[in-house]
Amino acid sequence: QQLRALKQTVTVYEATTAGLIQAALQAVPGASAYTTCGAVTYSTRKATPIFGEDLSRPRPADGAAYRESKSEWTQMLARRMRSKVGTTWCVSESGACGPTFNYPDVSTGFTSIFVSGPVERGITVVSPHNNREENMWSFAKMALDLLAECVEEAAAKASAEAGACTGEAALEIISAVEDRYGGVVLNLPDSAVAASTEKFGAELTCGIQKWRDAGKKGIWLKVPVNCAHLVGVAAMQGFDFHHAKPGYVQLVRWLPDTPCTLPKYGFTQIGVGGVVLNSAGEVLMVKERVSPLPVFQGQWKLPGGLADPGEDFGDTVLREVKEETGVDAKLVGLVSLRHSHGFGFGQGDIYCMVKMQATMETITIDPHELLDAQWMSRERIQALVEEKSGAPMDDKVSPNNWKMICNALDGSLIVGTQLPNSRGGPPSMLYTADSCQKPRL
Repeated sequence: QQLRALKQTVTVYEATTAGLIQAALQAVPGASAYTTCGAVTYSTRKATPIFGEDLSRPRPADGAAYRESKSEWTQMLARRMRSKVGTTWCVSESGACGPTFNYPDVSTGFTSIFVSGPVERGITVVSPHNNREENMWSFAKMALDLLAECVEEAAAKASAEAGACTGEAALEIISAVEDRYGGVVLNLPDSAVAASTEKFGAELTCGIQKWRDAGKKGIWLKVPVNCAHLVGVAAMQGFDFHHAKPGYVQLVRWLPDTPCTLPKYGFTQIGVGGVVLNSAGEVLMVKERVSPLPVFQGQWKLPGGLADPGEDFGDTVLREVKEETGVDAKLVGLVSLRHSHGFGFGQGDIYCMVKMQATMETITIDPHELLDAQWMSRERIQALVEEKSGAPMDDKVSPNNWKMICNALDGSLIVGTQLPNSRGGPPSMLYTADSCQKPRL
């Protein structure tokens, strides 16, 4: 009843209790106001589709380590799934009920329970027996009691803090500015480096209450690296990581009990390759010292690399070709774009292929980057193409590289035009099909 009165929500991820905790919560009339979703995660590996990834861990060495691993697991899972689902509370439970056990030094049932929310608390309970059903009911009751205690403690704490959260004077450490989208942007000044975690936590609590009452949605908190001691406090109050860059970490919290619509941080990298032609119509091909995947080691490929922040990809490929091979070139046009997923750190990858004309053809390789670089005729490149999937690529050319080379030599090009940047700074580039070129049939 208190969850409903406080307009709070809860999700449950249980193992040993096999759904009894969730069932007890849903048995109360009006439970749809506070229950969301949950799961019985009896086997970590089998629950991978629920978690979105394999969270299984190495097998513990003995019974003591087994019990300790359950305590660590429930704490991690409760915090993770609370953030992922977006609820006020998450209950995580895991252990063993009996009558048999996987370790000879475990002879009675036990469970670890962790509640994550405005108040966090975890317990490990060891039963005096191995009666499976009795343990399941007992462990479920203990989990519900722990949740009730945490909800009551959080309500009392919020009530006590509410009296101190009056007026604008409550925000002394944090600088708050409302954004154009119904949210609030928080920054910490240099003086916050001396702020205590207690003072910061109390101020953040006051702010959250005020912004929720005002109907605000997304709260953005930027924490400079010299205030890193305050990150844990924000995490305990429901903030999650959005992104980190040198000098700061950006945290976010979504206040409404609705799916979060805050934009994600950049998740796509830009790579650029160049089909560089010399005066004889030959193409510049290179061998990397270390290829991204072992199967590609020793292959002939087109030069290129990743764009730096703020760098037009035309400038990227000119820089990469010069750094790797010593060849100077000028841009002719954009050949193609390839969009892929699953690259480093979960990034997507947009690979831009550019046609170029060499203005200085002498090759001087960077030995830290390349094993070799050569000018090759179209016929020689075609003879090196390896069509067999999975075959070693040493001294070969991939079908994808060959296709891009053919597109550059025979296909229509996309041209770039500079446009004023509405946000200021360097001009934007608009790439469009060349209307002067006749379409190929």
